[in-house]
Amino acid sequence: MPDAAHVARAREACRAALEDGGPLQPLWRAWRAGAPGLVKASAVLPRVSAHGRAIPRLTGLKQALERRGLPVAGGAFERFLVVNAAAGAIPRLEGLAIDERVKQLFLHNFEMYAAGTTPEPFDLSRASFVAAARVATLSRFPAGQLDWEVSGVPRSWLLRARWHAWPRLAAALFDFGGMAPAFFSHLNPNRRNQGMLLERESLRSYHRMARSMERQPSIRGLITASWFHSPDTFVVSPHLKWLNDVFLENGGYVVPLGPVDAHKSGALHRSPERERAYEAGTFVPAEALVIWPRAAMLAWAHGHQELRDEAARRSRLTPHGARA
Repeated sequence: MPDAAHVARAREACRAALEDGGPLQPLWRAWRAGAPGLVKASAVLPRVSAHGRAIPRLTGLKQALERRGLPVAGGAFERFLVVNAAAGAIPRLEGLAIDERVKQLFLHNFEMYAAGTTPEPFDLSRASFVAAARVATLSRFPAGQLDWEVSGVPRSWLLRARWHAWPRLAAALFDFGGMAPAFFSHLNPNRRNQGMLLERESLRSYHRMARSMERQPSIRGLITASWFHSPDTFVVSPHLKWLNDVFLENGGYVVPLGPVDAHKSGALHRSPERERAYEAGTFVPAEALVIWPRAAMLAWAHGHQELRDEAARRSRLTPHGARA
């Protein structure tokens, strides 16, 4: 468990944000008094995901609370739910089978939510809210530049694989030993340097995942899927090719999937080059599935002890960065 001072600091930050006269205090008092809308919203929060009915349900509850005169605007409703959940999650951190640095990152996130200093505003419509809600309910695990959740390979993805990739997909699933459970990695939307992806920070995130995976024998390995990992992306954005190197050089698999929506996927975001290529018809955003079997990932981690957090603090290596 992180040191007692850090735990106490995060607990006090959450308490002060909720109770000490700020914008969350009226909502906290209403929740303590049993206001049905806030009680229901708090119960819905652990079910928040990028898809499904939880976000529409919270939107309706927020609107009902606003009609009752409660101050839910300006992100107060969303931030209250996240900070209140984080305050309740702190005592449960000690029992999680994860690396100690990940527990520290949970506390760092909780302090950030309490202070309201997230890079993006608290807003039900944003992916950053989904991430914060899942971190606050201990369903998403912060590892730095990347987060992870416990999931598996959706069966629907198997049908999306390009036909020439089927033998590679079959080999990957054989090495993986099944479909689930697995760590599914995500880009952290509340990270610093949002316009950059840093290779060394990604590697440090994977190392924290591997150290946590060692404590969970049932986990089969790491999976992820994104246009970031598609070979089609690297034709237009070769500076991102390093994203797949750690997998391809260390027993992992990259399996091309089908095309994705150019705008909803974010494939054109902050990239004039990809946008021009898309408009010219020379770039069709596609997704790729990454499968990194447990044994291969742990072997990589064991061979790179310089990525441990205590070693990284002593390192003077300059991280390689790339604009996303």
